[in-house]
Amino acid sequence: QLVETHKVDILPATPTFLNLLLISSAHKHYDISSVKTITYGAEPMPESLLVRLNAAFPDVRLLQKFGTSETGVPRTRSKSSLSTMMRIDDDDQESKIVNGELWLRSRTRILGYLNHDADGFTESGWFQTGDLAEEDEDGFIRIVGRSEEVINVGGQKVLPAEVETVVLELPEVVDCLVRGEVNAITGQSVIAVVVPSETADPVFIRATVRRHCLKHLEKYKVPTRFLLADRIEAGTGYKKKRV
Repeated sequence: QLVETHKVDILPATPTFLNLLLISSAHKHYDISSVKTITYGAEPMPESLLVRLNAAFPDVRLLQKFGTSETGVPRTRSKSSLSTMMRIDDDDQESKIVNGELWLRSRTRILGYLNHDADGFTESGWFQTGDLAEEDEDGFIRIVGRSEEVINVGGQKVLPAEVETVVLELPEVVDCLVRGEVNAITGQSVIAVVVPSETADPVFIRATVRRHCLKHLEKYKVPTRFLLADRIEAGTGYKKKRV
């Protein structure tokens, strides 16, 4: 309603917020044709959700943004509206990936934390973001998750966002949250909280999702339990709360 009233042309949001927007169909009940660009960030964007967003908003540019409270928000460039890859193009900020983790160094970084150790900073000024990332040959990076969210299944590492992306490929699923739980044998196991679509058969949805996961994921990444829910509760800033 606010977008329609004020003719908003740039809409900043999180992937969780945008998924809730599609689930509610609110964009169909208001005139939001003024929106030319949607920027997203703060958490990984599932590729299946990005496809749905492009279909719902074919005339809107979808751009990924990135930043931290410690180093600020740099200028970024998305590879395309259909890609989850981005590149930091900012003379005031450097980036590199160390052991799968994104490190940043900025002229405008904070000096430290009040009454708290600055353990995330190296002596040379690099900030260890805790964001796990991968880089392609052109220097574009993809944020794949947070280090504290990694599920350790018998020594094998599972990224919740990767599993969620696969589950969300199913038309019978409108939302999903993947997290770890304690397992006496493997240390942790993977569980998935699934929000079925209105047309999904609640009797068979667990089996449907499991078959799809077995087809597209390595076995240790396949959730051992599937919980059904009416909705996924969003945390602070409309981000999924996995920990």
